[in-house]
Amino acid sequence: MKAEVARDKLLSNFEVLQHINDIKRRQKQHSASRYRSALKTENFETILLELHTYLGDKSHSPAAKQSVNDIKSFMKEISIYDLEKAEKLQIINIAPTSLVTLYCLVEEYDQRFTEDEGNHMLQLVQTYLHPAPPPSQPET
Repeated sequence: MKAEVARDKLLSNFEVLQHINDIKRRQKQHSASRYRSALKTENFETILLELHTYLGDKSHSPAAKQSVNDIKSFMKEISIYDLEKAEKLQIINIAPTSLVTLYCLVEEYDQRFTEDEGNHMLQLVQTYLHPAPPPSQPET
């Protein structure tokens, strides 16, 4: 499969959640039938609901707790490291809590960064991106 049009911008889960909330807000404000019928396509409501459930307040997604200011501050602080845009996006979306996860998100991590730099990145994630708590382990 060949991409015919390159992406102009990548969106974080937080931005997608904001967009979904804006759509829902507009739907409530403009409950007129012409607006609803223009937005309503097959499965549109289902897609909105499932995305909101996945990214929203009741999920364990970091996007539910993030804010524009937090992400801006994180991006400013993380800019000292030579990370690609896609790597930064992955870090924002996943909000890793361990070096192992960070290692999986950053290409050639072991060749580009030291363990101390990785720990500093994780500290920035903790400070600004509000990662979800790790799932509790079942007792055996």
